[in-house]
Amino acid sequence: PSITVPSRDPSIRRLADAIVGGSASTEERIERVLRWLEHNIEKAPIDVFSALDVLQQRKAECQGHAYLYTALARAAGVPTRVVNGLVYSEELRGFLYHSWTESLVGSHWQVVDPTFGQTVADATHIKLIEGENLADLMPLMDWVGKVKIRVLEVEHQR
Repeated sequence: PSITVPSRDPSIRRLADAIVGGSASTEERIERVLRWLEHNIEKAPIDVFSALDVLQQRKAECQGHAYLYTALARAAGVPTRVVNGLVYSEELRGFLYHSWTESLVGSHWQVVDPTFGQTVADATHIKLIEGENLADLMPLMDWVGKVKIRVLEVEHQR
């Protein structure tokens, strides 16, 4: 647990228990937490500083969704970490800074995007750093405004 992701907070633990109630598999717990977020937390461009802020306001941007998902997943017994990087937006036709998560499923870290409701995040996610505290995020400042990415080709497999 951390200040931004207080997974041992009694309100987080109670909510996690209510959401996953008896789910046996890690995958099912992940899916249930994502569905709860999708139905209960609005996507809005507001700053939040912890999972508890998101829970109180019932809205957040990507970082807030990642914080609350991580807190609930950890409280439900799923080791999870927050990651930050770039994601491609088809709508904006470019890359944006974004936060998502990785949850430990078996012996591998599965990329999960709580904002997009993806139990296995798609390949548009480019991870730059891991971490949920301000000190963890500071290296991103070296990237902001300096990274340029151009998509040369897109190939879809069916």
